[in-house]
Amino acid sequence: MKNFLMTLALGLMATNVAVSDAAAGCTACGTSPTVSACSSCGPVAGTTNGCVAGSGCAPTTNYVARTVTRSQYVTETRLVPTVEYVRETKTRMKDVTRCVASVETREQTYEVCVPVTEEVEQTYTVCVPVTEEVEQTYTVCVPVTETKSRTYTVQVPYTEQVEQTYTVKVPYTEMVTSTYNVCVPYTEMVTQTYTARTPVIETKTQKYMVNVPYTEQVEQTYTVNVPYTEEVEQTYTVQVPVTETKTGVRKVSRCVPVTTMKTITEDHGGYECQLVEVSPTTLTAGYGGHSRGGLFGRLRGGCGTGCAPAGCDTGCDSGCGAATTNGCAPTYVQRQVYVSKPVTREVPVTTYQMQTTEEPYTYTSTTCVTETKTRVVKVTKYRPETRTRIVNVTKCRPEERTREYQVRTCVLETKTREVPVTRTRMETRTRETPVTKCRTETRTRVVNVNKCRPEERTQEYQVTSYQNETRTRTVPVTKMVQETRTRKVPVTKMTTETRTRTYNVTVYSNVTEQVEETYTVCVAVPGQKEVQVRVCRPVVCEVMVPAYGSVSTGVAVGAGCVTCN
Repeated sequence: MKNFLMTLALGLMATNVAVSDAAAGCTACGTSPTVSACSSCGPVAGTTNGCVAGSGCAPTTNYVARTVTRSQYVTETRLVPTVEYVRETKTRMKDVTRCVASVETREQTYEVCVPVTEEVEQTYTVCVPVTEEVEQTYTVCVPVTETKSRTYTVQVPYTEQVEQTYTVKVPYTEMVTSTYNVCVPYTEMVTQTYTARTPVIETKTQKYMVNVPYTEQVEQTYTVNVPYTEEVEQTYTVQVPVTETKTGVRKVSRCVPVTTMKTITEDHGGYECQLVEVSPTTLTAGYGGHSRGGLFGRLRGGCGTGCAPAGCDTGCDSGCGAATTNGCAPTYVQRQVYVSKPVTREVPVTTYQMQTTEEPYTYTSTTCVTETKTRVVKVTKYRPETRTRIVNVTKCRPEERTREYQVRTCVLETKTREVPVTRTRMETRTRETPVTKCRTETRTRVVNVNKCRPEERTQEYQVTSYQNETRTRTVPVTKMVQETRTRKVPVTKMTTETRTRTYNVTVYSNVTEQVEETYTVCVAVPGQKEVQVRVCRPVVCEVMVPAYGSVSTGVAVGAGCVTCN
């Protein structure tokens, strides 16, 4: 459209240039400086500037071919890239982890505290209670009740009617005259001069191009993914817990007291004075070689001079006794000798022994059993469908139209007008205003007044007082007397022993397996599609444009005018 308007404007400009060249052939007096073929020209109807059209003096009309560029709509076929989606089924391996239970036997080392009982003699102090009767003196408060009389005053209320005088404000209204000023408006006509722009309207004609839209119905093909549901059988694994009641045997260790008879031997012996035979050498060495006379000397085997080490050859006069094999008599010494007297008796002894017994017991064991189940699952899939629809396509065709438009211009004019002007004047006016006032009035009313009169009354009441009395009682008093006693106490000590046992442990391990899985993928397939497109293209064409005047004779356009009126 824009190119077409530019071409039209260039053609109009060329036409104006040709007309101006034709008009330039006449001088101010209407004569041509180059051609004098016309003797006279008179004003004839239908002439321009006094020149006769179509005569030998009038300009001749010739058409010249000119090259003009125009815009033209051309329908072209273009390839538009399109993308179509195709559903493909693929297979992939998926890792599935499941829990597998296994039983393992493990060995455990643990420490056990084994009790060992020993009897230990223990000395302890016991507080033995001793009860004595003790005479005790105590004081008791004995209540004594007396009746007394008292006088009190009571305020008794009563009501009296009392005449009361009070003051009241009574309103009344009076009319008061007041004076005030008012601004009264009035209007005067004033002559005013002003400048106005008078509009002048001119009507002009204009040609323009319009793209007129029109609608065409085009059949179009499109692809739709239509969903549908299928029921697919699916297999899945479930861990189902199973509870079992089992019976086992366990060993129970208990400390059992066992009483046995123990044989003990006690020594009830003592020291006794006995004569002990000693050798003469020992006696001599023991007494330093000194002889002792008297009774104790003879008892201990002492002679008057002692025994010679080499033997005694003399008799008793020399202090030796009867002759022996070695030539000396036996010597006896009195000494304190311990004589043992063992006494055997049986004593009951209580010991604690660990006895292990087997007891049956019941326990509950929960295990998981793998079960394979089947279920029907609804799977939504899509299938492509090709459908056809009619689509309204809006296109445009160029049309040339003519319109008239008005151009408004303004002319300045001076005018006079009567203008009303509002003014104000001050006026004094009088008005009566109602004013409310109050007057004081004294009134009387009877009012009930509450009063109290005192009255004396008598009341009897009881008073309780307490008197102290001293009494005597016999109280048993228990005292604790300490006594020291001895007892044998079995003391149990714990000895640590290391033992070994075997137990079963359920171990759960994760096992990963490769499972084949099928899934659907939408794959994009690129392509091309032919589409009809309207394109505005510039087209070069030749247009015949009118040119006035004789080109072959060389006469100027507009020549042949001799005179002008």
